[in-house]
Amino acid sequence: MNKETLLEIVNIFNKSKKITVFTGAGISTNCGIPDFRGPNGLYSFVQKKYNLPYPEAIFDINYFKKNPKPFFNLSKELFSTKIFPSISHNFIAWLEKKNKITLVMTQNIDMLHRIAGNKKIIECHGTYLTAHCISCNREYKIKEIEAFMKKGEVPYCDCDSVIKPDVVFFGEQLPIEFFTAYQNPPETDLLLVMGTSLTVQPAASFALKIADKTTSIIVNSESTMYDSIFNYSIKKDLDIFSKQVWEKLKKC
Repeated sequence: MNKETLLEIVNIFNKSKKITVFTGAGISTNCGIPDFRGPNGLYSFVQKKYNLPYPEAIFDINYFKKNPKPFFNLSKELFSTKIFPSISHNFIAWLEKKNKITLVMTQNIDMLHRIAGNKKIIECHGTYLTAHCISCNREYKIKEIEAFMKKGEVPYCDCDSVIKPDVVFFGEQLPIEFFTAYQNPPETDLLLVMGTSLTVQPAASFALKIADKTTSIIVNSESTMYDSIFNYSIKKDLDIFSKQVWEKLKKC
């Protein structure tokens, strides 16, 4: 991204009042959380580490019902390590404080957007904030099962069935909030996409639908098959991009 492009993008951010943000795993890699399909991503090691029949089984609802232990072993790593929001998370939270954000739609389950301070958020692949028994559907809050998560132990309901965090697994429906936003996209004058290859459906279709109608920027460390749809396609470390734009915006 040369100086001229940077100034163009800063000008767009400065003028925008209704920014929709769509983020994927790439926004959290600098926080120490691996992405899924990258060379060193989650799917490159979970099959062997947790003795899975295939990598995606870690998030397959049918496999979970038979053997929930691998998922909770993986969750232990997320809960036992102190993970902080990245510069990009904090930049997006700052934009919301400046009343520029209409919606943050994230594919991530790490809750880092919330920790950074975003409130206008839909976690389209679910969250650890709540959980439900897979049999009686009793709801639990994260504090009620957090001790189990930190130990990698399987939490059980009073009915003796497994308590599953409200993370969306393969074979499960995305939350109703996602479909509401998809059917009625927020009014947007700038779409910012960060850290996603836009290959996981139906979540990616939300961003692509908006990109076709408004000014759009995608920031990724690698190319995607949809780069040509966007007005600006930036190949850069997300935090470097966020820092450069953020510093310029603060002076506007």
